[in-house]
This record gives sequence, structure tokens and C-alpha cells, in this order.
Amino acid sequence: MATTIRQGFVTGSGAVLDTVTSVSLANTRIRSVFATGIGQFLLTGTSTDARGTVKGNNIRFVNTTASDANDIYFSDLGVAMNGVVRVSAPTSTATIAVFYG
Repeated sequence: MATTIRQGFVTGSGAVLDTVTSVSLANTRIRSVFATGIGQFLLTGTSTDARGTVKGNNIRFVNTTASDANDIYFSDLGVAMNGVVRVSAPTSTATIAVFYG
């Protein structure tokens, strides 16, 4: 299965924006994440359908020291994210690059 991998980025907390189009990531699959900063990171991509069923996933990880830089790879299928992909970062200077598609 061929796929075009694209990159989104955010500094601090908020919606992840595509680096080329500046559009918020939504309804996609996260293939890998690169993050810098100290503390707990949370990536959320969930939505609720008309029946009240929540779909999508959360990705949570912790960087413990100033020299930490997490480089996380997921399986070939990636992690499905529904709705807008948002980041809750530990500080306003933390950065996250998301590779998706």
C-alpha cells in the first residue's frame, strides 16, 4: 500500500498544522512523532459520531530531561486519529513534528 507521508508541526499546545498548507491535521494516521521539551505530551485525535461512539486515539509520552528528544515510530498502519489532531504540550517552548498520511 503506497502512501504519501507529510509533516505537521506545532510549538507548545494546539492543533497540529501541515507544514506546507498550514491546514489542521484531521482524520489521518500518525506514522511517527518527534518531540522536544521536558514533561508529558498528549496527542489527541478523537471524534464522537451521531450514536455517541468515540472514535480515534490518544498518544501519550514523557520526556524527562532537557536533552530528551523522543523519536517514536508506529507500525506500517500507523495510529488512526479522527477529528482534528491536537497537542497538549508541557511547556510553550516544547515542539512536536508529526509525520502522517
